[in-house]
Amino acid sequence: MAKKPTPPKFSRRTETDLLRVATEALPSDFPNPERLSCPEASTLQAIAGRPLSVPDVDDVVDHIATCSPCFTAYSAYRREHRSRSYRRRSAAAVIVLTVVISSWYLGRKVLSPTQRSPQQISEVTPLTAVLDFRNSTAERSDQTPLPRPQEAPHLRRSLLNLEIKLPLGTEDGSYAIQFRNNAGGITAQSTGVAKWDGATETMSAQIDLRTIEPGQYTLAVRKGAASWRQYSVFVD
Repeated sequence: MAKKPTPPKFSRRTETDLLRVATEALPSDFPNPERLSCPEASTLQAIAGRPLSVPDVDDVVDHIATCSPCFTAYSAYRREHRSRSYRRRSAAAVIVLTVVISSWYLGRKVLSPTQRSPQQISEVTPLTAVLDFRNSTAERSDQTPLPRPQEAPHLRRSLLNLEIKLPLGTEDGSYAIQFRNNAGGITAQSTGVAKWDGATETMSAQIDLRTIEPGQYTLAVRKGAASWRQYSVFVD
């Protein structure tokens, strides 16, 4: 049993040949008012919207090139198809661009949270906060941690001028200061100067706690390369 021949596909080259012939012989030269042998509108639409396979496509193309009404209808269908294709591509491009911009913006917000500039920090009037650790037992970083006391001082999430009253025997000098979360990560840090005021060893320092989350933290201080002295505090 002989196989049925595969209908030819209407290609860009075929369309180019059609337009070339139609341009050379203007549609008005072939009026065909009786519409003899004209294909159905659906066939013209299928050819205009390719890549559909249309039976006897070569004969249809030849007819379009020599029939003014069919050529006019084909041209209209082709413009409509191109317009739809352009709108679909434009809509797809807008969707892709929107997704890309949204992903970039959200990723930037997650990976690079807004940081306050030094100028913004300096424009805020710091609050004064006093921490009294004179009677507290400090945990040293080179020792096994002791159970944290039930009562720990509270600090506000603000730009603070800290006055830290340290245990008797603490030396004068410059100290490093760190606020650490429960995982040991450093959430804020600064430096301070401790000196004897005649009654207490007091350290003065300024630190910004506005960007850290509320909760319990470890306040760690040390002079030079000495061991860290650690105290429990809450930030509200």
